Amino acid sequence: MRRGDMRRVREADLRLGAAMAEVEGLYAAVLRAGTSGRRRRLQAELSRAAGRLADLAAPPSAPRTRTVVRRSRWGRRRALAERGAERIVARYGRGAS
Repeated sequence: MRRGDMRRVREADLRLGAAMAEVEGLYAAVLRAGTSGRRRRLQAELSRAAGRLADLAAPPSAPRTRTVVRRSRWGRRRALAERGAERIVARYGRGAS
């Protein structure tokens, strides 16, 4: 993988990790919410955050050619993550929230 490609992948991974952390934080806040009004607001915000996470995790809309999976741990994990995102999108669709 070229240097530019690796930087792009790292940036995408950081964005994905930040979106996941936001969802986890909002979920924890919903569990601890006291009033029903606050809980509803947090649930709405959690729904929007989950939608953003799904958009980031979804494979690109243009089909791309499969590359050969490297036999490194990183390559296997990345391939598994891509397949998982493809399965979720195939089952629930892009706009499901």
